[in-house]
Amino acid sequence: MDNIKNVVFDLGGVLVDLDIDRCKAAFRSLGMEAVAQLINSYYPAEMIGRLERGEISFHEACEEMRRLSGRADIPDERIAWAYGKFLTGVSATKLRAIERLRNRGLKSYVLSNNNPASMEVIRRMFRCDGHAMEHYFDRIYLSYELRELKPSEAIFRKMIDDSGMVPAETLVIDDGQRNVEAARQMGFAVYMPAPGEDFTHLLESLCEA
Repeated sequence: MDNIKNVVFDLGGVLVDLDIDRCKAAFRSLGMEAVAQLINSYYPAEMIGRLERGEISFHEACEEMRRLSGRADIPDERIAWAYGKFLTGVSATKLRAIERLRNRGLKSYVLSNNNPASMEVIRRMFRCDGHAMEHYFDRIYLSYELRELKPSEAIFRKMIDDSGMVPAETLVIDDGQRNVEAARQMGFAVYMPAPGEDFTHLLESLCEA
């Protein structure tokens, strides 16, 4: 990977640790079993997919969740709390490795299927080493802002067009098999970490290249 000039990180499952069972348990504690069954670590389903594509607001998604589960009494704030239980933390070790990449002149980006409620939690988690999320990345590309979802070619094209990155000079790190395959087909170098993997060795190797 001697020619890599850019690294694109996914968030959930890559930089942000996830606990799908904790999230499902939180929805079940609210009496929203039907919503718990929709939670997926890799690819959003139903109203969550439309939320992450920016087609509906978080409140509108909550309205659909209430209808689906028959729990009209559950406020948006409690639904945000339950969905936030998906997210367990950000590793300061990985953040420091990203800083070293940037100090060596490589550019770093985020490309994530995400939604506004989760991003509020994630941005707080990124402060674990004393910096705002923007400190670590040249640009942050989020599905609900781009109105596209991975693994569509369109979301990668929007990132390429905005950043000017060359796929052959860019490493995409993502834990979704379909996302990795889509990136590979577009000419990106790819790496798919195993669940819970500390892949900082890969970032260190890029610093040494």
